[in-house]
Amino acid sequence: MSAIVLHLHLRGTQIFYLFLDAIIDMQDEQIYMPSNLTALTKVESFYNSVGLPGCCGSVDVVHIKWSSCPAGDFNRAKGKESFPSLGFQCITDFNRRILSVYGPHFGSRNDMDIVKTDNNVGEMRSNRLLREARWSYYGHDGHIRSNRGMYLICDNGYLRWPTTICPFKRAETGSPEDYFSTNLEGIRKDVECTFGILKKRWRILNNGFYHRDIRICEKIFLTCCWMNNFMLDVMERGNIRVGRGAPLGFDGIWLSGAMEIEPESAEENDRDLSFQFLHRRSLLVNHFNVFRRKGPIKN
Repeated sequence: MSAIVLHLHLRGTQIFYLFLDAIIDMQDEQIYMPSNLTALTKVESFYNSVGLPGCCGSVDVVHIKWSSCPAGDFNRAKGKESFPSLGFQCITDFNRRILSVYGPHFGSRNDMDIVKTDNNVGEMRSNRLLREARWSYYGHDGHIRSNRGMYLICDNGYLRWPTTICPFKRAETGSPEDYFSTNLEGIRKDVECTFGILKKRWRILNNGFYHRDIRICEKIFLTCCWMNNFMLDVMERGNIRVGRGAPLGFDGIWLSGAMEIEPESAEENDRDLSFQFLHRRSLLVNHFNVFRRKGPIKN
C-alpha cells in the first residue's frame, strides 16, 4: 500500500513539473509589456483618467517566504523579513494585469538595487516605443501641452529617475504636492493589491516555497502570474467589473509584433537623472492641480 502511495506521489510531482515547464514555454502569451502604440495608449488611458498622464504601470517588489531555503543561502536570503525570502519585481497595469516579472532575488537585496538591473524598467529609456511616446498634460496656465517618454509609479524605496515617479516624502497639508502624493499613493496600491490577490489565490505563495531549487521557485511564481493574467482575460471577455479599493459583488477577483530594443546611449549620471525626475514630478504636480478642476484631457 505504501509503495502505491509513493508511486502516485512521484507521478503527481512529475506532472506538476511538466505543468510548470509548459506554462514557462508560453509565458510571453500572457506576461508582456505593451508592444505597439495601440496597446500602450490603452494602458496609459486608464492612468490619464485619474490624473497621471504618461504613466504605463506600477512597479514594486514582492517577497515570498522560502520555507526550504538551503542553509548556505540562509543569510543572503534573509532581508528585512524575519525569515528567508525570494523577491520578484513586478510591473502591473491599472487593472492589476502583470506586465513583467524580474527575479528571483535573494531577500537581502533592496528595491534600489534590484531596479538597476531590471531590463523591463530599463526599456522605459531604451525601447523606442516607450521612449518616444508622447502624452498631453496641463501646464501652469491650464493650456494643454505635450511631453515625451513613458514612466512608472512607485514608492519612495526607488531611485529618483524620470522613469520611476514616487510621491513626496513630506508635503504641506492641502498643498498641490500633498494632493498629488495622495493621488499617486492611492493609484499605486494596485500593485500591492495584485500581490495580495496572488497570495490569497495560491497557497503556495502565501505559505512559502517548499522547494530547495531556486529555479523551481521561479517557475512557480511565473506560473501563478500567468494564471492571474489568464483569468483577467476571461473576466474581460465576460464583461465582469473589477472592484477597486473595496470588493464588488461577484467581481471574481477578490476572495470572501514587438518593438526592437535599441542599444542604450551613453549612460546619464545620477545628477542628470535626478534633475529630470524633479522636473517631471513638478510637471505632474501642476497638471494634477489643474486636473482637479478640469478633469482628464480627452485625446
